[in-house]
Amino acid sequence: MAAAISGYLAYDAARFSTPSKDVPYTLTAKSWGEDVAHVPLAEQEERKQYNAVRGLGDLGQSAWLFGILSAGCLACAGYSFYA
Repeated sequence: MAAAISGYLAYDAARFSTPSKDVPYTLTAKSWGEDVAHVPLAEQEERKQYNAVRGLGDLGQSAWLFGILSAGCLACAGYSFYA
């Protein structure tokens, strides 16, 4: 069951995965609960570049993480089945 859940999460993260440089800052700020109505566009672009350098907003790492978890769960299930 854990393998199926982590496999679905890996698929979902891979489906929504985009490079962090393409993620608008407004989406990243919204996920942190920030209001960007008062932030000038130049400042938003600067913050977007800052986030892109650090990989914030990129789901590619999550896809790899859940994929590895899924493979690990499948390996554990297979080992316990044949043991």
